[in-house]
Amino acid sequence: MIPYVKEADEANDEKDIEEVDINNLYKDEKETHYDWYDQILLNRPLKVIIVTLLLAIVAPVLIYHLLFFSSIEHAPNDGFSTGSCVVPRASRLPCGLGNVTQDECHSLCCYDLNSHVCFHRYPSRFSYIIDLNIWEEWSEDVIMRPRVANVPFSSQNSIPKLRLSIDEVSPSHMSLLFYNAEIMSHEGNRIEHKNYTHHVDSPEMTVTVEGSQGLIFSTIRGPFIASNDIWEIAFKLTNETMYGLGELPLTAGTVKVLYRHKGDFSTIPLIYAKVNDSYHGLLIDSDAPTEVFVHEENQIVLRSITNERLKLHVFVGPKPSDVMRDAMNIIGANEQLEYWMLGAHICSESPKSAEDALTDLKEFMSSAASESLPFDSHCGSAPIVFDSNCEEDQLIEEAAAVIKTAGKRYVPQVSPYIRYHQVNETDENEASDEIEMRRTDNVTCIDIISEHRQYILHSAFQANFTSDVYVGLVGEDTFVYPMFENASVEFMNRLWAYEVELDGIILENNWPFDESPKSNETALYLPYFSKNLEQVFENTPKWNAVYYNDTSKYFYKHNKYGNHVVSAFKNLFVTEVPMWSTSNWMDGNVNINRQNIHASWMNLKKELVEAALGGISGHWLWSVPICGDTDTFDSETQTSLCVKWYMAATYMPLIKIHSSSVSTHPLAFTGTNKNLMLGALKKRLSLLPYVFTTMQSGPLLRPMFYQFPSSEYLKDLTTQYSVGDDLVIVPNLLPSQTHVHFWIPPGVWYELWGGLQINGNEGDVVTMTTTEADFLTLIRGGAVLIMQKDVMTSAEETRLRADFSLTIALDCVTNHTTAETSTSMDSNCLATGSLYITRQLSLALQTNERQLNIKAIGEDFDVMCGDNAKVAHEIKDISVYGLDDEYNNYDNHRQVSVNINLCDLKDGTNDEILYTYV
Repeated sequence: MIPYVKEADEANDEKDIEEVDINNLYKDEKETHYDWYDQILLNRPLKVIIVTLLLAIVAPVLIYHLLFFSSIEHAPNDGFSTGSCVVPRASRLPCGLGNVTQDECHSLCCYDLNSHVCFHRYPSRFSYIIDLNIWEEWSEDVIMRPRVANVPFSSQNSIPKLRLSIDEVSPSHMSLLFYNAEIMSHEGNRIEHKNYTHHVDSPEMTVTVEGSQGLIFSTIRGPFIASNDIWEIAFKLTNETMYGLGELPLTAGTVKVLYRHKGDFSTIPLIYAKVNDSYHGLLIDSDAPTEVFVHEENQIVLRSITNERLKLHVFVGPKPSDVMRDAMNIIGANEQLEYWMLGAHICSESPKSAEDALTDLKEFMSSAASESLPFDSHCGSAPIVFDSNCEEDQLIEEAAAVIKTAGKRYVPQVSPYIRYHQVNETDENEASDEIEMRRTDNVTCIDIISEHRQYILHSAFQANFTSDVYVGLVGEDTFVYPMFENASVEFMNRLWAYEVELDGIILENNWPFDESPKSNETALYLPYFSKNLEQVFENTPKWNAVYYNDTSKYFYKHNKYGNHVVSAFKNLFVTEVPMWSTSNWMDGNVNINRQNIHASWMNLKKELVEAALGGISGHWLWSVPICGDTDTFDSETQTSLCVKWYMAATYMPLIKIHSSSVSTHPLAFTGTNKNLMLGALKKRLSLLPYVFTTMQSGPLLRPMFYQFPSSEYLKDLTTQYSVGDDLVIVPNLLPSQTHVHFWIPPGVWYELWGGLQINGNEGDVVTMTTTEADFLTLIRGGAVLIMQKDVMTSAEETRLRADFSLTIALDCVTNHTTAETSTSMDSNCLATGSLYITRQLSLALQTNERQLNIKAIGEDFDVMCGDNAKVAHEIKDISVYGLDDEYNNYDNHRQVSVNINLCDLKDGTNDEILYTYV
């Protein structure tokens, strides 16, 4: 055998022995040297998981320190919440001015190094602390102290003592009053039965309110700041949609300033909020200059230049109409509506001389009569402006006489400031002689300013504690501003030196108006004065103007100036007359006069939104200038816009045709445009029975969410509006627009003037053709619309002389019952309607597909059937929509001529009138 073979075998045996030993060695090594972390480090999947977790934890911390600046480590350790700077961008609320440098950002706020924004922590460090023992509950006498000594506005000190008063006004209305406990005191009311609950959490004050629909108000642990001339609060009403402040809907990025000014949104600061299928509201009751910011996620921030208080009203709803009623309980309901006020009011503001303006007025009145222009009132030859040198304008009386002779109402426009004649020493004697020459046997003519300085606004006090009258500027003329708050009867009689009978008065420019140049020094004296505030202060008296012999600043009471003007003029006249006001604050007893509206398609859309929101905020009597009221109207390029504005005005509560440098009344146009404008005014007159009836119990023009709160499809629409309960308009508000889209509300709907039934379900979108001469109007199935088609030249004359026409839009369902007449009509079809005549007389109408039933509610038939009747009493034709085709004598409806005498209901001759039309 081969020798090395054996050796090889032996070698193999030895190798086997070695291998066994080595295995035993590794086994011992594993048992001796492998720890738990070795298993982790050698496990690749586990390593990936651990690294991922570390990154998820460490990365945010690194990003936090790299992107945000915060000196929370320097903050006092007070035992309360620290707050976090890791706040989503959409949820961030600006701390102080917000857009500042890192050094200017308050040490207890956060700073984003990328966007350079200073923002509040969440929860905010700027809050008030309620010191209670664990067994104690919050009460109104508890003093709240600031958590932070100084605020992020000029590093001012926080007000040291605040209180919160909660007033349970009614089962659906409560108010929150945050106030400075060092200067005032208030105790809220409590009621047993209410539809809400409220909670005040401690130690860091948080206020929440809940209704049956859920949470309806919360301060969201946001900032609450109170310091001299700057208070701030953040809150939230809903996660869904909001409406109000002139916006439909109210969206993030909206900023409004509650400081009456040129171009203001006119209505009260009421916000509607939707939660689930319910609506609630919030009214901001702060007469100091206040900014309202709507941030992302529906966070609302108020900043008010005040030293005293912030007040908020919360309305539970659950319907929008419930919110409106509660708001009107605060501001009051306007009961000034007279029938003639629903007609057109015409005014001219010509730059011509007074004599030429009077001549133009005479020529206009003559042309209006010859062309049967329908209107009811006129403002005269020119606006009334008071004069410090007793320049009685005798032309005012003459203009009033011209209007009265034509059978129209005289409703002048008045600006509540006084023209100021500045004279130097060389002219002083001459001016005094001129005043003396104006003295008469009956009236002592004096310089009203020097005689009644206590009622005139003054400039800021000088170093020697003296103050001169404040002189403003409007156009090229200088003016001074009466303070009407405590104006005496003697002062008002001196101011109003005219012997003329008024039917109404329009108070314009009464926020009040001042175009004098303003310096940018305001921001040096106030801790907070933003660009928004600077813009609205621009056309008002200077911020530091003062009352006579009073160091308190005028601007604190600026918002109520318009109210004081209205009150003073109401006391001036023996007989109460309707009043329109451009500026008012929380006053529902005055008609709204929209002013300074430029002519544009965008503004036409905006005025529809403003009027609709104004109406559901309690201002039912809302006047809009057709085609605007400024000198921007261009008759060559904007005539089609003006025509469409006339059509929209058909459905406005009150209308005004205000011509500036270019006339916008129908007689200033020719051809088709003129006819369309005249047609729109006549159509309005024909609808006034319905308009007058509707406005006895609610607003005329309404947003769709208000009229149909349960319809999710309609809630945010601005392309169609409800007119009362029974009509919907779909305006075509684009140049040369040929189609409109109608979103079908609940129920059955017909085209108003022809009776075409709209086929579809709720929320369906129907496209309908339209023209420049068209304004799509629809009537609700189940309604009886009362009109007067053969109109005259005024609302009052039409009401008396034009016979009534009925449009019956049937809703064909079974077993209808009407509460108004307490009758049932077992029928497939039914419609009801009413006609308001006076407080002592109304008519209730009910029909089925065969018969009309009319009953009287009340007994004041003299207004309809007496010798001095003011209302027509006959129905001459009836149009019925919704019948089977076999009964129609027109394409989509049946029309019949009738002769129904409503005076047959007088004195119980007949309890009801029945008329069979099929």
